Amino acid sequence: MDNKNEITETDLVEVAMPEVTSEENPESKTEAAGKKPERKKKKISKGAIAVIVVAALVIGGLTVKTFVDSLKQMKEVMGDIDSKTDDNLFTVDREDVEQELTTSGTVVGIGKDAYISPVTAKVEDVCVEVGQTVQKGDVLLTYDSSDLGDNLTKVKIQAQSEKAAGDSNYEAADEAAEKAGSAQKKVKKLEKEVASLKKDAEKLSDSITSYQDKMEETEAQNAKETEKAATPNEQGTTREPNLQDTKELKQTIRDLNKKLNKKNEALSEKQSQLAEQQSIVAANKDVKVSESTKAQLAASNELSNLNVSEAEKSLSQAEAGLTANADGIVESVDVVQGAYANETQTVMTIIKSDEIGVEFTISKDDLGYISNGQTARVVIGNNEYEGTVEFVSRVASMDATSATAKTTGGNIKGRIRIKNPDGNIYIGVSAKAYIFIGKADKALVIPYEALCTDIDGDYVYVVDKNNKIQRKDVKVGIYSDEYYEVTEGMAEGDKVIRNVTKDMKPGDEYVPETAASAVAPGIVTVTE
Repeated sequence: MDNKNEITETDLVEVAMPEVTSEENPESKTEAAGKKPERKKKKISKGAIAVIVVAALVIGGLTVKTFVDSLKQMKEVMGDIDSKTDDNLFTVDREDVEQELTTSGTVVGIGKDAYISPVTAKVEDVCVEVGQTVQKGDVLLTYDSSDLGDNLTKVKIQAQSEKAAGDSNYEAADEAAEKAGSAQKKVKKLEKEVASLKKDAEKLSDSITSYQDKMEETEAQNAKETEKAATPNEQGTTREPNLQDTKELKQTIRDLNKKLNKKNEALSEKQSQLAEQQSIVAANKDVKVSESTKAQLAASNELSNLNVSEAEKSLSQAEAGLTANADGIVESVDVVQGAYANETQTVMTIIKSDEIGVEFTISKDDLGYISNGQTARVVIGNNEYEGTVEFVSRVASMDATSATAKTTGGNIKGRIRIKNPDGNIYIGVSAKAYIFIGKADKALVIPYEALCTDIDGDYVYVVDKNNKIQRKDVKVGIYSDEYYEVTEGMAEGDKVIRNVTKDMKPGDEYVPETAASAVAPGIVTVTE
């Protein structure tokens, strides 16, 4: 056998078992990190391993040369292994890290329309059911409009009757006012005429009195003249009296009396007419519609017209039925066919299709991470949607069935609004919610599973340039499902062990997983 193929016991042990010790590690750092302890392997001495190897060679029928070749091949493989080929070794690099808070919730309707019956009428047909999808304009239910048609006829007749009564009152008042106004005008005219006639009669009466006085004076002078003429003079003779003619005065007096009589007759007639018109005025001046009566009549007419309009509107709405004012999902139906729906009654509730969200619950420990306006992802079934946190309750919900609720406090409810809900969303189903709470751009990262924790803090195990395992204390920031952001303790290019086992300790030589799996045939591991 050539010298290059010769192998000593020491070579066998160093190649097959590069890290061998008879001591057990009393304090595993993964146990301190809270990882589940594994069953420990019992270490054996180099001499024992050599015996086992030789025995394996004999039993397996392998030649020394074949075994040496296998060991050399394994050693070459181990020398070439780095973080690119070792799945358990991670090269620290820079990545974008986004941290999300994961919780669960229930799909709910955020925007809801409560449909109130527009009329009081009998329901002829309910056209939808709970859970049904409706489109804007769809008929939700129909009414029997016969009663509303009869009611419209009734209120129209009543309105016409009230209007006729009001018109009659106004007409009577208008007629009386017209009569009183006309009579009042005549009264004023007659009063002027009577006054003029009285004045003329007074003048005539004064003229007659004046002529009568003159007549009496003339007659008195004539009487004296007659007496004087009849008395004999000194000669004893008498003479004819020189009398003034009174014929003309008498005629003038007669003419004036005739005129006065006519004036008095005219005055009497005008006074009679005046009295008649004054009576008309007196009879009609109080026949009028008072302001309060006018207001009452106007209000009555307005109410009658309103009743007619409402009845017409109700009939029209009943004939059209109740329709959806937006796309949505029927959440509840609170009326049945044949029942009477009242105008104040909610007959159904519809969730708006574009206003859907997820109600979630978080503990008080996560409360500091949540606020309105945060972006979120929602997973419902196999579909994912974008959303925004729009509500975080300020009142915790207490679990009445929990004995510790009063001491530990309740959970906080919140709600995410889904941005673009579609037809694949079902109200009431469960959903997963991922709420974005932080991001670090181009941060140094380590694998999520690589971080260990003990009483001294957070740390990782790295492999140095001499292939030795070293502990590095670190400080971490935000984290994702894959990575932790490292804020202190790491440098770009560091080799971090992903899955730390209980057998690893600082100073040990690192054995890559790929090398450990490349053990040559016949190499065995002895365990308890």
